[in-house]
Amino acid sequence: MSARDLALVCGGYVLAVVAAWAAGHVYNARLSTLPYDTSGGMYAAGETMSALGAFLVVALVPTLLALWFLRGNARLWQVIAIASLAFACAGLLAVLAPLVVHEPPRDVATMLLGLLGLAQLLGVPLWTVVFVLLALLAPTRPARRLLIGAVGVELVIGVCSAIHWWVPRPPF
Repeated sequence: MSARDLALVCGGYVLAVVAAWAAGHVYNARLSTLPYDTSGGMYAAGETMSALGAFLVVALVPTLLALWFLRGNARLWQVIAIASLAFACAGLLAVLAPLVVHEPPRDVATMLLGLLGLAQLLGVPLWTVVFVLLALLAPTRPARRLLIGAVGVELVIGVCSAIHWWVPRPPF
């Protein structure tokens, strides 16, 4: 990545921070017109979510741009592909874990597994889109194949999610 490319990506992240600040400012300006309430924590959480949402949407562009500029680094893309497939497989195991474990979690590892399963059930559309985008950007065939495998695992999680949310008495 050249210095010009790095400056372009960093400038994109600076714009994302500015967008987050502006979203928080607009949120505060809108709420300052409302009557006083004692729910300061709720206002702060709303401001945080507004700012974070704006940051993440705007930061998507420089992130994709950075990945595009790093297309020449095959080793990095192989690591990204392996990590994506590992994340998807771990998510599938976490989603299927309630079929085997029927008692409430008692240790941190089991709680984290449950949290990962919930994140996969709710975030399957996001992760599928991310892995498809990464597969389209991947410069090498092995990295692309691993990322397509991650997309396939996410689609299986999507079927599990549909069963979980739409079947009256889901098995897991």
